[in-house]
Amino acid sequence: MKVSTDAVVLGALVSCSEPAAVLDIGTGTGVLALMMAQKYPSSQIEAIELEQEAFLQASQNVMQSPFFPRVNVIHDDFKIFSAKQGKRYDLIISNPPYFAGQLQSGQKAIDLARHENGLNFAEIWKGVDKLLAENGSFWLILPYREMSIFTEMGLGYGLYQKNVTSLIDKQGGNGHRKIAAFTRINTASPQQYTLTIRDHSGAFMPEYRQALREFMLHF
Repeated sequence: MKVSTDAVVLGALVSCSEPAAVLDIGTGTGVLALMMAQKYPSSQIEAIELEQEAFLQASQNVMQSPFFPRVNVIHDDFKIFSAKQGKRYDLIISNPPYFAGQLQSGQKAIDLARHENGLNFAEIWKGVDKLLAENGSFWLILPYREMSIFTEMGLGYGLYQKNVTSLIDKQGGNGHRKIAAFTRINTASPQQYTLTIRDHSGAFMPEYRQALREFMLHF
C-alpha cells in the first residue's frame, strides 16, 4: 500500500503536549506511527493493523527505522484489542475506513482500508472512548460528509471537536478532507483552519511545504 497524502498531512498536523503513550488505529504502512515516533521522542507508540499484508509491511518498515525500539506493531482487530486493553493513551490517531455504503473496489486490502468492512465508525468511537486518557486527544482525517457523521456520533461518547482543518487539493478549489482533533472538553466553537496543497500552477503551496518539511525529504 502506498503512503497517502491523507496520512502524512494528518501526521504533520497532529499536535499534542509530549504524549507518553500513542495509539495508531489501522496503521497500514506504519507511516503515522513512525511520524509520531519522530515528532515525540519520549513516546511509546502502539500501531494496530488487522490486514495481514499491511501488518507485515508496517512491521518491516518499523524494524528498518531508527524508531524501532519505541514502536510496536500489533496484528489484531481493534474491536478485540480495545475490549481487552486496560491501558489509556494520551494521543490516538487514525486514517480510518470511509466511503461507507459506496461502491467497493473488489480488492480486499483496499476495501478494508477505505470502507467500513473491517471497522465501522461506531466501533471506532466505542474503542476510543475506552482507551483515550481523560486529558487525551484523538486525531483523524475523513471526507467532509463522513466527518460530519463521525462528529455527530462522537457527541454520544462525550467527545467534541477541538479544532478542524479543511484540506484543499488546489488553490481556489473546494475542500475534500477534514482533519479534526477531539477531546473530552466541550468546545462550543472549535478552531477552524484551512490547508491548501497546490497553487494554480500545480506547485506545492508554501504552507503545505512548511507543514511537511520535517517529514518529506524533497521539502
